[in-house]
Amino acid sequence: MYSKKVMKFIHPFVIIIDNDNEGAIKMKLHYGFEDLNQIDWASILPILLPFVLVGFLLITVALIDLYNHRDTRENILMWAMIILFFNTIGSVLYFVIGRKDVNKHALRN
Repeated sequence: MYSKKVMKFIHPFVIIIDNDNEGAIKMKLHYGFEDLNQIDWASILPILLPFVLVGFLLITVALIDLYNHRDTRENILMWAMIILFFNTIGSVLYFVIGRKDVNKHALRN
């Protein structure tokens, strides 16, 4: 049986819940770099890996498309920086906005 729980606020991000029978149990709201050693990466990796691979694939395809169509695109350096620095969102923006050909009217004539 648990007796009355006492909550102590030691740090703005760390709350200690103290059970009289069990001792102190820490409930952290903020984790530091030293806490990364306690994470079970084998259970998290299958969840994160598909997202990382899809993001890397989007960046790669966007950069290849930008390079292959560099004659008909404007602001190649700007789009390359957006793709690289904004990762997945930058690639999606490139495919939605940046793929519009500048010389469409010249190609029709």
